[in-house]
Amino acid sequence: MKKALLCVLAAGWVLWAAGCGESGSSASQEEFQKLYKQYSKNFHEKMVGSAENLQPVQITAEAARIWDETFAGHKEVLAQRVREMLKELDAAPALQEDVYLEVASGSRVEPAADQPKGIILKQFLWSPIGAAQMGLNNWLAKLLQPKSFGVRSVLTANAGLLWEADDRNVDKPKLVLRQGPMVFKVELSRVDDYYQVEKVQWLRPKSMGPVNLKPPEGTPAEPGTEATPPADQPADKAAEKPADKAAEKPAAKPAEKPAEKPKG
Repeated sequence: MKKALLCVLAAGWVLWAAGCGESGSSASQEEFQKLYKQYSKNFHEKMVGSAENLQPVQITAEAARIWDETFAGHKEVLAQRVREMLKELDAAPALQEDVYLEVASGSRVEPAADQPKGIILKQFLWSPIGAAQMGLNNWLAKLLQPKSFGVRSVLTANAGLLWEADDRNVDKPKLVLRQGPMVFKVELSRVDDYYQVEKVQWLRPKSMGPVNLKPPEGTPAEPGTEATPPADQPADKAAEKPADKAAEKPAAKPAEKPAEKPKG
């Protein structure tokens, strides 16, 4: 359920970026809409007869292939659409840094575990907004407790959050997302015809108090937790108890008989 919801949210941002149906579109936006409609048509025509026999990750991978097939040779159309998108975003207001606490930050956000390996999902990542949204979702999924992440997903599904521009540089845009009093910053870089997340930062007003995050990977086990024996030590040896060690001690010698008195 959670993974499906994330896909819906990401898809919503792609459709918004496509701007389908808007009046007064520029020539580049009209060209983008034409290509996007072709991509959507080809994708759904193929999926109607095969989607039920595929895993979700296979469907997503096929969408990435059709996207590349449709937009190959049209990189400047994508770049111009990005310029227009960044121009349309509201400017991010300056922050009063001293009232915020950095909850967490990360760099080069990795794809989620359920995404296709070795495939760039350009149907989401062609847009800095789509890339920022996906990168932030993936990062928060690893950072937040499952219940907290689920609550956030429901909140944003019911009322979408709007990205703001802190830097409109097409090659290295910086975007800001506000969720109530909390602020999320995402820095991106453009690689050929798609974006990757370089840095994510979560700011929270100091007055809100601490956040219950997942423990970092590699956190030592709680006291009393049975540890795994080292690889070079047999498990049965590592599991020996102190009592077993005591059993290995040499047995006490039997008491000597008293010396016999001489006869006579």
